[in-house]
Amino acid sequence: MMNRTAETLFWIGRYLERAENHTRLIDVNYHMRDMLTDHEDVCKWERLIYSIGDIQLFKSHLDEATETNALQFLMFDPKNENSLSSCITQARNNLRTLRQLLPSELWDQINELYLWFNEQDIRTVMIQSPYLFFQRTKEGFSLFNGTAESTMLRDHTWNFIQAGKYFERAENVIRVVQNYLNFASCSKQNHYNQLIVLLKNAGGYEVFRKLYANNVSFDSVIEFLMTHPSFPHSVKFSFSAMEFYLNNIKHQDYQFQILADKVIDFVAEMKSIFTNLQYDHDFSVLFDLTNKMLEDTNRLGLDISKTFFQEEYATV
Repeated sequence: MMNRTAETLFWIGRYLERAENHTRLIDVNYHMRDMLTDHEDVCKWERLIYSIGDIQLFKSHLDEATETNALQFLMFDPKNENSLSSCITQARNNLRTLRQLLPSELWDQINELYLWFNEQDIRTVMIQSPYLFFQRTKEGFSLFNGTAESTMLRDHTWNFIQAGKYFERAENVIRVVQNYLNFASCSKQNHYNQLIVLLKNAGGYEVFRKLYANNVSFDSVIEFLMTHPSFPHSVKFSFSAMEFYLNNIKHQDYQFQILADKVIDFVAEMKSIFTNLQYDHDFSVLFDLTNKMLEDTNRLGLDISKTFFQEEYATV
């Protein structure tokens, strides 16, 4: 497999997971905004932009984080590389270059989502129904993932897309947790509602309730999101899945065997952090830990790039 092809597949997985994650975050925070007790509505939207967008970029173009400005920036702004529009467009462009390698149904799904999304704008979304807009967007990602599950060969194309997907998922959940710590630590009020929003941001509210019933405590929620081995959006699960797909890549192609070991060892090291997670119920300690996790995850992304995508590394 050519290194450029591997990189494109990896980023298809990342962009689609990022768009799905951000859709869920915007949807949850929009529909549950009254549960959060910020003194000003602007604070709610700045917090969301801080979590999934570039707050400095936003402030350089817009004066105030009103509901309309924030949603426009996070959903449709082409200057924001993390907007839903940008992520869907990038995923589609990458998939288009590999149409000959992937099932035609995948192109049909992503192209249909792209065309529909480009017909939307913030005005029509707010007039018609934000709820229906978010549901339709999430259905598009579910259809793509279901189609990939049922049509793709379990070869390099599948493994690189899945590795990118779980890499992005791990990083996103760490950011969601860190964002909660960053803002909840400033307020001693309404932690219960904030924890509910945190669980829904990570797509884990219903599963958490089945496992923990009404024990919605800081410790139980953090343990669930960070370390639960069976919850598919937990950080530990995501790293385990990524390790699995990287091992598949290594065993299927001799070209990657030696170099992949470094990345797989790094993933195992990250997983060990969650096995021995100790923060003593302290917001500041856990915030520092999540900050280190993000730094390590960024380094892991560079290692993966060097291992699989850069010609000078891949031919060593």
